[in-house]
Amino acid sequence: MADTKSKKISAIADASGQVARSSRIVNTSAVVERLQVGVLVCNVTDANVVESLFVNQFARDVFGLKDSTQLPCPLDSIWNASDNHVLAGQILEVFRTGRDTTFEWSIRSGVIERFLSSHLMALTDHEGAVYQVICTIEDQTAEKLAERNLLHHAFHDALTGQPNRVLFRNKLEEAVSDCQREGHQNGCAVLIINIDRFQQINESFGHSAGDRFLISMASTLRRCIRSSDTLARLSGDEFAILVSRFKDVEEVEMISRRVHEAMQQPYDLDGNEVFTSVSVGVATTLSSSTHPEDLIRDADFAMHRAKGAGKARTEIYHRDSHQRARSQFHLETELRRAVERNELDLYYQPIIDLSTSELHGFEGLTRWTHKDRGFVSPVEFIPLAEETGVIVPLGRWAVKAACAQVRKWIDEVGAEKTVPINVNVSGIQFARDDIARMVEDGLREFDIDGRFIRIELTESAIMANPTRISESLQRIRKLGVKVALDDFGTGYSSLNYLHQFPIDVIKIDRSFINQLEPGNAPYKILRMIGMLAKNLGHEVVAEGLEDIDHIKMLCDLEFGYGQGFYFSKPVKGAEASEYVYGNLPWDK
Repeated sequence: MADTKSKKISAIADASGQVARSSRIVNTSAVVERLQVGVLVCNVTDANVVESLFVNQFARDVFGLKDSTQLPCPLDSIWNASDNHVLAGQILEVFRTGRDTTFEWSIRSGVIERFLSSHLMALTDHEGAVYQVICTIEDQTAEKLAERNLLHHAFHDALTGQPNRVLFRNKLEEAVSDCQREGHQNGCAVLIINIDRFQQINESFGHSAGDRFLISMASTLRRCIRSSDTLARLSGDEFAILVSRFKDVEEVEMISRRVHEAMQQPYDLDGNEVFTSVSVGVATTLSSSTHPEDLIRDADFAMHRAKGAGKARTEIYHRDSHQRARSQFHLETELRRAVERNELDLYYQPIIDLSTSELHGFEGLTRWTHKDRGFVSPVEFIPLAEETGVIVPLGRWAVKAACAQVRKWIDEVGAEKTVPINVNVSGIQFARDDIARMVEDGLREFDIDGRFIRIELTESAIMANPTRISESLQRIRKLGVKVALDDFGTGYSSLNYLHQFPIDVIKIDRSFINQLEPGNAPYKILRMIGMLAKNLGHEVVAEGLEDIDHIKMLCDLEFGYGQGFYFSKPVKGAEASEYVYGNLPWDK
């Protein structure tokens, strides 16, 4: 398109030039007058003043030149002299060098600015001296405004009119460069602002109302920042503020406080008062990276920490927190691989008959020994597995591992001497997997009876989805698999669950055992639980046994079973097999 325009300008200039050469005077040609391109013919006086010899109608319209203007006349008399220095300077240069040129320039008429493109062509005599210059003028105002409009939309959010992510990053890049040139005198900061519970506004009032809220939100945030700062909308309910220069972090914290204070005022949304809050994450060049993308990433990380800490607050990025988060991320990846590659171990803690000291069963406990980190505590990786969904394949692995171990014992010592294994199942597993089908598949694959596998779950797991879990437990019971309620007594509804759900075994939490003394409150509670369990036909297992005196008291309370370090810590399969074979270290 640019080449076509250039050829068009050259053709006009050539035609006009031939008219001028043929007569050495300017004739007002009807053709030139009707062109939709401005044409000027100029010379330079002895006083070095650019003089207009001819101006066609299009050029007159561009410059607002009256028809009564007498030609020739000085160029600066055609329109405001303060705007013509660019054209006059270019014409003088062509007269000096004799070289044609093309350039862009603009003139202003009141508040209106017109964008022009001109081609200058030198007319020379037989000696090569320039005696006139033909100037063509194209009005590119519409194209330039369209281009500006496109650029605006490319770098601004269509809804709020604020800079978008692209422009925000460009400005951040400039600010970081400025800070680096100034050394440690100043810093710059990024604030990521996320609206808490914005989805509820959309759901309650509709998306159009949500859009109006975002527009008001942008207006509110602009009032909280300094004139030198930049506000941008990064995504649906997420804004960002660039503090381009600060000397003290207190300046950044002040902006954050103003944002939170502004959020305390209600928004009028279609006649409804709407209160909301924001979570703010802050990253500065003093505590984070100086790379723009890293600053945005770190501020976003801090914002999510603010949300996780309860919302309506500000968190400032610290490298050590991020390092822990990155470590957790890598740990999640490695945990997934460990499950896929069967790199986990199922350890077994024996459950003992307190009256006879005989082996009654085992609780299967997942253990992970990382190739680089060594032993990884279940307290660390089990919550991570639940949060990320890895608990589902991990739980399937644990059931299969328990079934495989039972099959091994049956083959070696017979079903009569083989004892059951308890497998822990979380509420997340019940919500995301068909636990009954999973257990059934494990029993079928290893050809074992349901009495050799028991399912343990906690009160919190039941509370997550009581209806679904009750149905699942009923199906599990039909397989001959018993169900144990773990950590009994630590919640508020434990007694209620004993008759609502198909529970076979009650496991008393170690917190009761640790406080146990003759006649004290835990002792009386355990006596009541023992009587209740006996009347309901439930087994009772006391966890965390480490003291012989506690064991004696539990025997006096007619508790049937217990497990803890007094008898054995969780052991690998080979050592557990020794217990099954009859080699019981606690019975010596």
